[in-house]
Amino acid sequence: MRKIFDLILVLLIAINLVGCNDKQGRYISTIIPLAEKKPDSALALLKKVDQTKLSEKAVALYSIAYTMAQDKSGIDVDNDSLLRNAYNWYNGKPDDSLYAKCEYYMGKYYALNDSSEKALRCFSNSVKAAKRQNDYYTQSLALVQSSVIVREYDPDLAIKFSNEAVGLYNKVKNAPSNNKAYALLNLAECYSFKEGGIKQSFVIAKQAVKQAIAQKDTLALSDSYQDLSAFWSLLDNKDSVLYTSKLSFMYKRKHDTSSILSLAWAYCDVDSLQASERLIKSISRREYLQYGSSIYSLLYALALKRNNLREANGYKDSLVSALETTNSVNAKAKDAYYNKVIRKERQRAREQNESQFKTWVIISIIIVSLTIIAFILYFSRYRRVQMQRLNEEQQERKRLIIEHQSTQISTMRHFLMRKISILRKLESLKSGKVKQVLLSDFDWEELEVFLNSSDNVFVERLKNEFPNLTPKDVKFLMLIRLKLPYSTIAQIYNIEPKSVKQKLFLIKEKLGLKDSSTSAKKFIEDY
Repeated sequence: MRKIFDLILVLLIAINLVGCNDKQGRYISTIIPLAEKKPDSALALLKKVDQTKLSEKAVALYSIAYTMAQDKSGIDVDNDSLLRNAYNWYNGKPDDSLYAKCEYYMGKYYALNDSSEKALRCFSNSVKAAKRQNDYYTQSLALVQSSVIVREYDPDLAIKFSNEAVGLYNKVKNAPSNNKAYALLNLAECYSFKEGGIKQSFVIAKQAVKQAIAQKDTLALSDSYQDLSAFWSLLDNKDSVLYTSKLSFMYKRKHDTSSILSLAWAYCDVDSLQASERLIKSISRREYLQYGSSIYSLLYALALKRNNLREANGYKDSLVSALETTNSVNAKAKDAYYNKVIRKERQRAREQNESQFKTWVIISIIIVSLTIIAFILYFSRYRRVQMQRLNEEQQERKRLIIEHQSTQISTMRHFLMRKISILRKLESLKSGKVKQVLLSDFDWEELEVFLNSSDNVFVERLKNEFPNLTPKDVKFLMLIRLKLPYSTIAQIYNIEPKSVKQKLFLIKEKLGLKDSSTSAKKFIEDY
């Protein structure tokens, strides 16, 4: 009976394939080159394609073409429901000409959703495949994205990736004119993360400026000057920061909030408070959803410079509220995306069932005696699939919770670093020099409450499991958990950055890691 049922299923599939052809697949193949150069036109053509009539291969082609067109139009790859179709098809076909691109866009999706390890694996696969196919363009794109991910913890590797990408652009025919300028900017940014690399950052950023001028690309020019402004800020050269910020603002896109904020901060740092406030007022209220935390942080700094503590406290409350709203919006967006994926899967299952039902009507005379058996077998399989899907949903929800926790920690880290920066400037105004940035007892209590509430009672677990840790040790490990740079931690404790590593080594034994190859830093970050 089982063999008969399998035969019927084969027959049904064969019937479904009758009348299908690969004309649309060939048609979609012609759109793929258009997606690189004229993405808007490609999207318009793809929207006319009837996806319900596509073969599995044609669906994969459609998915990669649509994703490419979206990316080139400036739309983030933040939804993998379509891309997954292409990834599943090309995953077992590394020699296919589109395999490298598929791995690249899957990597961008993972990077956007903070899955760095998965993203790096996809980019590595993309580089290898593109190299085999002499696809220098895709290879360079994947190398740039890889450098962005690793530059914070391995700047030397990031510089290697970025240098390779810059070299490859010279081999690319008909590549977008601004790509080389942005590749140079990325290389400059990678050097800024390397100790003593800031001088090289300036040299390379100036090359990007020349490249943008030669190409008459005002957008790339604006971004180049904005990067130069950031590099001058690292050297605390306020006048140069202001000068380059003004140049960036001059060439900016219309309503470029990032460029406006950069110039507003520069004015604030040189005490041109009215100019800074005018720029803030020019920012549309709808931009507060995305840039609210940065705007309120700047307003907070301006209020402190005016010694208006009441106003400063008000902006501080608004800053906290903006951070909470951002976290909430991100969590809701991820949840909405997940539910959307589930609905699409269920819709797809329903459509498949309807298609099968129509086929069964055609051959009902042949299989009428087997209908009951087929239904029983199908229902049994359906239940297993549903149970499996429920399991997958639960696992995905756990993953989303973990990602949300990671986002909260990252937000707190940026907030704390900005606060420390403000405290440094206040201390400098008082004494003329900065010796140490002191966090108040309230700051430490606030930090402990945050880590306990948003990071699975981190501090409480640490105290209970490792009673030998002193209160000072616990505070120090709280900063390590937030992944603050060693330079920032050194400022808090009035020590050299290398002393932070020594302090971690001394704590290692208290954590039960005396004979372990695992570092105290790695242990706390993963704890």
